[in-house]
Amino acid sequence: MRGKSHLLLAIPLYVLSVKYLSHAQELLLSPFFALYCLTAMVGALFPDVDWAIDRVIPGFGHRNPLTHSLLGPLLLYIPIFIYKVSHPLLTNSYNAFTFGIATHLFGDLVKRGNLTWVKSRKQEHAWYILNGAVLVVLLSMTEFLKALPLGTSIINFINTFS
Repeated sequence: MRGKSHLLLAIPLYVLSVKYLSHAQELLLSPFFALYCLTAMVGALFPDVDWAIDRVIPGFGHRNPLTHSLLGPLLLYIPIFIYKVSHPLLTNSYNAFTFGIATHLFGDLVKRGNLTWVKSRKQEHAWYILNGAVLVVLLSMTEFLKALPLGTSIINFINTFS
C-alpha cells in the first residue's frame, strides 16, 4: 500500500472504532478529536519512516522489521505505564497513533513485497499479523486502563521532575 491507501484505511477505521469499540465514545464530540485523527494519520504513515532511514543508513530497507513492528508503540507505552500517566489527551493520542500503526501493518498484508531480511511470504504475513494483533491487545489494555480511575494527571507527572 502507498501512503494515501494507508490513510484511507486508518481514518475511517479509527472513527468507527471510537464510535463502536471505545470506552469513550464522547471522543467524537471532543474538541481534540481532529488532533486524534491527525495522530492516527501520523501513526498510519510512521512505519514508512524507513524510507528516510535507508537514505542515512544504506541497506536499512523499506518494510524493515524494526519500523514495521510494535517496537515504536511499545517504547512509547513503557513510560506511560511506568508513571501511570492517564491524562486523556496523552492516552487518546497514544491510542490513535498505535491504531494507525496497527492499520498500516494489516494494510501491508495485501501488498506484494518483502519485509526486509525476511525471505518467506508466510513469515512476512506471520510478522504483520503477530505485531498487529499485539498492538490491538495493547490498545485494548490502554482502553481498559482509561476506563479506570488510575494514574495521575499530566500536571502532576510534570511536577514530579521539578
